[in-house]
Amino acid sequence: MSPRSQMSFGVPPVTRGVKWLGITTLAVSVLAAVLGEAGAALSAQVIFVPSGLLRGRIWTPLTYTFLNLDPIGLLFALLGLWLLGAALEQRWGTRRFVTFYFLCSAAGALATAAVGLLSQDVWRHPYYGNWSAMEGLIAAFAVLMPNAQIFLYFVPVQARWMLPISAGITVLFMLMTGWVPYLPQLFGLGAGVLFAGGRGPQNLLLRLKVWWIDRRLRKSRLRVIRGTEDDDPLSRAGRGSDKYLH
Repeated sequence: MSPRSQMSFGVPPVTRGVKWLGITTLAVSVLAAVLGEAGAALSAQVIFVPSGLLRGRIWTPLTYTFLNLDPIGLLFALLGLWLLGAALEQRWGTRRFVTFYFLCSAAGALATAAVGLLSQDVWRHPYYGNWSAMEGLIAAFAVLMPNAQIFLYFVPVQARWMLPISAGITVLFMLMTGWVPYLPQLFGLGAGVLFAGGRGPQNLLLRLKVWWIDRRLRKSRLRVIRGTEDDDPLSRAGRGSDKYLH
């Protein structure tokens, strides 16, 4: 898929980040399926169970994305990673793309764990598969390249529509087959919108610092007001018009 926003479709290259994520996902999934007891032990190490966080299994919000025990699901997961991920990696670079991939995975898992505090079914449910990360990629594609044309089951669709379509499909599965297994996907989609829209962790930390400074100023009975260019001669000279007032 072309990283440009024009309405076009092409076969993307296999980029470095996509290649290694795909190889790792394929290897872990196949080994877990064919190695018998050793495969079961491997699965137990990478599967994310919210209650496991209290037992020190803090790596599983990142590793559960590498395990997919359904052959058809694995095929579509790898295909989606290639078609969507390669375009985003070409746009962002490998480091940012891989970071985004794991951020969506971890955000989906941790938000699910938060829900698990209120639901024992969620708290004890085993989660695996890269669908939370894939939902994040879909959201990023829709936000950053809304006019790109992609094929949804051989039907050409503008990328902007993939966001409501993906959300609708996830909600439909939740309603018809049970909501517990699909929480990471839903939260991964939201994380993709959040992080792709320029509101990543660094931006959120900056906003938190601004809130804390504003709170301190209010406690000291200082506040920041913004003047207009007409009543502030400094602003006409190219300087800011913010002032601290009692």
